[in-house]
Amino acid sequence: MKLQITGVITTIFLMNNVFASDGKALYGQLCASCHTPNASVKIAPPIFAVVDHVRQAYPQREDFIAQIIEWVDEPKEEVALMPGAIRKFNLMPKLGYSQNDVKEIAEYLFDKDTVLSKEYKEHKKKGHGSN
Repeated sequence: MKLQITGVITTIFLMNNVFASDGKALYGQLCASCHTPNASVKIAPPIFAVVDHVRQAYPQREDFIAQIIEWVDEPKEEVALMPGAIRKFNLMPKLGYSQNDVKEIAEYLFDKDTVLSKEYKEHKKKGHGSN
């Protein structure tokens, strides 16, 4: 009987690891439809711009992750890092995502290499990337 229970527990553990979601997959499922640089109609700032702004304000990994979690949990215009994006796209709605999912997404966003587009770099040079 002990052997069967151990086998079941091992199977559950392995299945959880095989089917565990990761930040990249969660980003694709929960964020990419709005925060994409490739959409013909943009409804939110591209993710590279969001990451750039949050990294500038919160360069430490833990702080970056905490800020993303806090923002997604309760977006507030008065603490926004991108007021220009709010003027253009409106305030991001409260989405009700789990903090664990958002944490995984934030970890992925912090750890991945973010490539800033040429247009965005020009936008920043004009001083628009700071607000």
